[in-house]
Amino acid sequence: MRTSYAVGVDVGGTRIAVGLVERKGRIVKDIKILTPSAGPFAIVDEVIDLVQEVSAGVQDSEIAGIGVGLPAQIDFLRQSIEFCTNLPLAGIDVRALVMSRIRHQVTLDNDGNLAAFGESRYGAGKGARDFLMLTLGTGVGGGLFVNGEPYRGSRGLGGEIGHMVVQMDGPPCPCGGTGHIESYLGRAALGAKGKEVAASYRGRAILDEAGGDPEEITAEHVVGAALKGDEAAAQILMEAGVILGRALVGIVNLLNPKLIVIGGGIGEACPFMVERAAEVIGEEALAGRRDVHVVPAELGNDAGVLGAAALAFDEYDSREGLHR
Repeated sequence: MRTSYAVGVDVGGTRIAVGLVERKGRIVKDIKILTPSAGPFAIVDEVIDLVQEVSAGVQDSEIAGIGVGLPAQIDFLRQSIEFCTNLPLAGIDVRALVMSRIRHQVTLDNDGNLAAFGESRYGAGKGARDFLMLTLGTGVGGGLFVNGEPYRGSRGLGGEIGHMVVQMDGPPCPCGGTGHIESYLGRAALGAKGKEVAASYRGRAILDEAGGDPEEITAEHVVGAALKGDEAAAQILMEAGVILGRALVGIVNLLNPKLIVIGGGIGEACPFMVERAAEVIGEEALAGRRDVHVVPAELGNDAGVLGAAALAFDEYDSREGLHR
């Protein structure tokens, strides 16, 4: 029997979003909160409480399961968290902890994979068999679809686009490496660049966005100043667009995708940065540049929740021998 609903959970470095989702992709009920900073078990407790809240009043038999997206490298076969940059979840058996209190199957996956899953099933990637999604937010994540299926690598650790090296002696990345895409395009990196520019007169508009306190400057203040026409802020984001574009040149040359979808809070707020990246692809990629289209994500902040729910539906259908 096909179930009517699944619960999608999107755990990010900044917020947790949980939704009760119908098979056609309509979010019936959703809740968003700030991610707790009190440690891993506080995060798990919040996830459990939110799942119970959004599914209240729905019979257990109507729910396919729970998909959970985490900003982490996950061994998909073992459902274990191997590495997590922005949250203290590495080594924590999140799946077992959630299932100890909720009577549904739980499936974990990387949050970038699930954002791509959501866009593939319900958004900008619908109908595209070979595409890449990049999410620019607290960190830089992504997901890859090859021949219509999510590509996770041999154990599920693949698709870490944000940790591709773009500069051998570049700045440190939160993961411990250097010169990664996230070192330049993550929220912390753009905020640091904004503080650096705001120390000079030409960064006055960025400083104003932060209420005059240079220590409070974030990536959002840089974006806000740029959208109001400030040249210094726009320059930061245009330079970021070049870095993004050059990283994507390598992916276009390697994989020849049909589509590149750009999402995440920063990515969706900065269309001119994405446009600059697309220009770089057109200027520097090989023949595959003629095949690829760079487009904005369509699902916004709901991509992760919808992707997590789609994963739960697929896992249920697989167990039951049903076809999508």
